[in-house]
Amino acid sequence: MSKETCCSMALGEAKGASPRPHHSRSDGRQQAYAGLSVAQLEDVEALIREAFANDLQLLAALNDCEPTARLLESLRSANAQDWFAFKTTSEMVTAACTLLDTALDAMAHPISAAALDELAVDYAAIYLMHSYRAPPTESPWLDKDRLERQAPMFEIAAWYRRFGLAAQDRQRRSDAHMVLQLPFLSHLFSMPGLDTARSAAEATRFLDQHLLLWISDFAERVAPRCETPYYCGIVALTDGYLHAMRDYLAERYNLPRPLPKVAENIQIDIDDVDEDVARYVPGVEPSW
Repeated sequence: MSKETCCSMALGEAKGASPRPHHSRSDGRQQAYAGLSVAQLEDVEALIREAFANDLQLLAALNDCEPTARLLESLRSANAQDWFAFKTTSEMVTAACTLLDTALDAMAHPISAAALDELAVDYAAIYLMHSYRAPPTESPWLDKDRLERQAPMFEIAAWYRRFGLAAQDRQRRSDAHMVLQLPFLSHLFSMPGLDTARSAAEATRFLDQHLLLWISDFAERVAPRCETPYYCGIVALTDGYLHAMRDYLAERYNLPRPLPKVAENIQIDIDDVDEDVARYVPGVEPSW
């Protein structure tokens, strides 16, 4: 996968375009599938796996590196909701997609060098410099001393090894980086040796133990602080999509979310949170 579409994921396997299963209530799905043969039901399951595998690769790509003009032109050729095979009615996803559509439409035709520079600076602030005090890696959010490359990273590395994967360049990105966790989830849905139910079970367990423990904190800290509506939309979309996917898997495969626990190692000290930054919903505030 070239940098014209995204930077190298450095983990897992990239896939191509995917079909579009829709997020609906379980009773409606049961009625819709009632007349299908076993072979047709297996085809539906294959479509679901392919949809999630490709969507997760796209989310990884959008967070992986600063966008090129070619990528931005490609993105704005379709509504953001249509970038993904899995369709969700999540308010967060809908608001993030609306913000992204607006941001992309507002860019010059063709994309200007100034716009690319602005996005590159914001990308660096979020993913490289951690200017918003919101690292895109798991350990600082979950480690009691808020340090990088601690126990959460080694737990994630063990997950990768169990499925025959490893981070290719730990010096550049630790195993716990979100841009490696997202394609790992994609890999779980694309592995030939796993059926859909097993893929869903492994993916939900990984989400519950790792990415979903902190991705909302990351998004809520970055979204109201970042300099561009594009990256505000990207981080909110990533958060919203993962939660919507988890809810879908819970409903379809009877994989309920675990009961919330009182965290002993709080991810962010109260003193670190700016009092004037409220809980953020993209498209509501701030406005660009």
